[in-house]
Amino acid sequence: MQFTDQISILIFALILVAVVVFLTMSKLVVGPLAKLRKVERVVLISGLIGVLLVLAMAASELLFHVLF
Repeated sequence: MQFTDQISILIFALILVAVVVFLTMSKLVVGPLAKLRKVERVVLISGLIGVLLVLAMAASELLFHVLF
C-alpha cells in the first residue's frame, strides 16, 4: 500500500471519529428530540445531513483514490 493511500485512509478514519463524536455530543447535549422546538429540530437535522454529506464525500474520495 502506498503512502498516499494510508493518508487517505487516515483522513477517512478521522472523519468517522468526528461523526461519532458529533452524534454522541448532540445526543448528550441536546437531549431527546421530542423536547426540542421545531426550529431546533431543523438545525439539528440540517447538521446531521451536512455530516452525512461530508462522510459520503470522504468515502467516495477514498474509493476513487484507492481504485484509480
